[in-house]
Amino acid sequence: MSAETGGPQRAAAPSPFTPIADYAFISNCHTGALVALSRRLAVDLVVIGPEAPLVAGLGDELRDAGVAAFGPSAEAARIEGSKSFAKDVLRAAGVPTAEELAAPRAPCVVKADGLAAGKGVVVAATVAEAHAAIDAMLIDNTMGDAGARVVIEQFLAGEEASFIVMVDGKNVLPLASSQD
Repeated sequence: MSAETGGPQRAAAPSPFTPIADYAFISNCHTGALVALSRRLAVDLVVIGPEAPLVAGLGDELRDAGVAAFGPSAEAARIEGSKSFAKDVLRAAGVPTAEELAAPRAPCVVKADGLAAGKGVVVAATVAEAHAAIDAMLIDNTMGDAGARVVIEQFLAGEEASFIVMVDGKNVLPLASSQD
């Protein structure tokens, strides 16, 4: 991000650029404050990394305010914000996905439906472990709002990886893959 004044580079949160940049401490879910800061600093582009502000609509709000933003709309980010919604999209598109279970069986995977910062998945080797994970999320509220609903899936053995691409309607640019 840059300022037109030729001043220092600016980041909206501490980052690897902190030693050479000004920064402000703003929660990534305070979308209004992030939009206001971006406009005040005449930011050319905001790259949104975490899922929570994307699901909260930060990309939409920035674009509505005339600030260029790299990140999907809140509607598109829903696929990250809800495991059950993601499963519905995958099924509708004919993309293979683990079978959703009405009740746990061993082994299985219990997932908090909402955003859980990579912590909302339990691989249960036994039905008792699955029930304990379900109780922890739904009754004990260990995942907060993210665990107010759970998705139970069949266990699939193997490697998991995220493969992310940038698209513009005609072109596809693959980025590096990653794993949780």
